[in-house]
Amino acid sequence: MPRAVKTGRYFVQGDEAIAEGAIAAGCKYFAAYPITPASEIAECLAKRMPEVGGVVIQMEDEIASIHSIGGASVAGVKAMTASSGPGISLKLEGLGWGIKNEIPYVVVDMQRAGPSNGVATRVGQGDLYTVKYGSAGGNNSIIALSPMSTQEAFDLTIECFNLAETFRTPVFLLSDETVAHTRELLVIPEESELHIVERKKPTVAPEEFLMYPLDTPDIINYPFPNIGEGYGICVSPYTHTSQGYATTTEHDQDRMAQRLVRKITENLHLLTRVQEEMMEDAEYGLIAYGGDSRPALEAAKRAREEGIKAGFLRPIIVWPFPDEPVSRMASKVKKILVAELNRDGQLTREVARAARGQAEVYHLGSGGVEPHLPETILEEFKKLMK
Repeated sequence: MPRAVKTGRYFVQGDEAIAEGAIAAGCKYFAAYPITPASEIAECLAKRMPEVGGVVIQMEDEIASIHSIGGASVAGVKAMTASSGPGISLKLEGLGWGIKNEIPYVVVDMQRAGPSNGVATRVGQGDLYTVKYGSAGGNNSIIALSPMSTQEAFDLTIECFNLAETFRTPVFLLSDETVAHTRELLVIPEESELHIVERKKPTVAPEEFLMYPLDTPDIINYPFPNIGEGYGICVSPYTHTSQGYATTTEHDQDRMAQRLVRKITENLHLLTRVQEEMMEDAEYGLIAYGGDSRPALEAAKRAREEGIKAGFLRPIIVWPFPDEPVSRMASKVKKILVAELNRDGQLTREVARAARGQAEVYHLGSGGVEPHLPETILEEFKKLMK
């Protein structure tokens, strides 16, 4: 059987890099329904998975896909699904089941211009709040990473799998069509150079093991036994006790909710990832994420060439939102421009909240289809100087 990691240098799209990253991370099961601009992930994995002993299934719909990977993960297999906005909307029903039962798997959201079907083949960034608040009932925190390049698409896919296992939770790779279909250099290192987190197994007898550590809500790296190994595993949709039994008490509901929030919010030091450029003497800030951060960074560099002291910040992790780095930028600069491919200002609102009034925050939006051009962002940036 060929090696899972195809070490070497390749000229590929972001979607292909995600597929290779999943295999390198140890993913052995992928289930999805075709949708642009994520379909190339499924196409690549359909070819590659059989080579490494894995399985790919085209499910009948998105709801079946998300529940399928949840079942595979409970059986002990690293699993992933991929879709775009309309499909993610359907997956959210099953996502809540995965979050509530602390099931580790990865969901790729390849954003396109919306709402609804929108322009199916072109870029957008309208799903930021969808991945955070879309699952029913709240009472949880979610992890979502966002790449800006083909290389990061590979690297962050592996990181998503690692975080899923570490935090026992579904993790999003929130990307967009620009990254999906940008063909550029991907360097895959030797397998020995990759950091891969494997699932931790219980070390106590089945009768001593608690499936859900509700008494220690902020603990991570908690064991997850496979079905069939002799441990009691309850993954029903209902509120559960530490053993997994259904319960209706306020006390148990609050303990479970605290666990689903605090295991992430109490470990932000292990999660926060941002890119900061030219911040040493910055007087004005520019923030963007995902594919739109490419022209935004170029605009910041051009502003520097024109004597404008611009600084740049890119959230690599978008959930939990990197409040502290954004607040730090806001404490140094006069104004912040946020570039994003939506008109409702999703990223802008989060930046304004994190800035806490320390700097004025402005929104440069677009309905999508085309990414921002560096000159468009620079022109808007210059208006802040007036």
